[in-house]
Amino acid sequence: MFNSRGFTLIEVLISMVVLSIGLLGLAAMQVISFRDNQDAYYYLQATLLAYEMQDRLHGNNVADWNSVAIGAGDCTKIAQCDAQTMANNDYGYWKRSAEAILPTPKTGEMVEISSSAQDNSACKKTYSTSLCLITRWGRTNEKDTGILSNDSTFYLEVTP
Repeated sequence: MFNSRGFTLIEVLISMVVLSIGLLGLAAMQVISFRDNQDAYYYLQATLLAYEMQDRLHGNNVADWNSVAIGAGDCTKIAQCDAQTMANNDYGYWKRSAEAILPTPKTGEMVEISSSAQDNSACKKTYSTSLCLITRWGRTNEKDTGILSNDSTFYLEVTP
């Protein structure tokens, strides 16, 4: 009579295959988790940049924000500047900050101030003076097909 104790070689090999398949799945989940975490970080940065621009807009509600132009004045080098020059300076700061932090979008401007309602967004032009702060960035979690291949966009409706 053979009284065998322990595992056979076949049982050990099968358990190793099952374990390796599980570890491969775990590694794939880690990669996806990292990409989704990076997307969440960029969304947070876009949100913070838009709210910072909202604060700048509220601090300078005299300027005509529909006609801001980057490079039309620099309030950091002169002692006095008017409201429109400050608005141009704030818009330029917002754009430079977004370009330094966020990945470049495939379509459209990275930052934009719009006075019109935006389709499929939170900017519905609630009041006649409402503006829409738009921040776009390229997704890091791209797929070849489907909605995840699009750029991400953050809309913030602001009333000065």
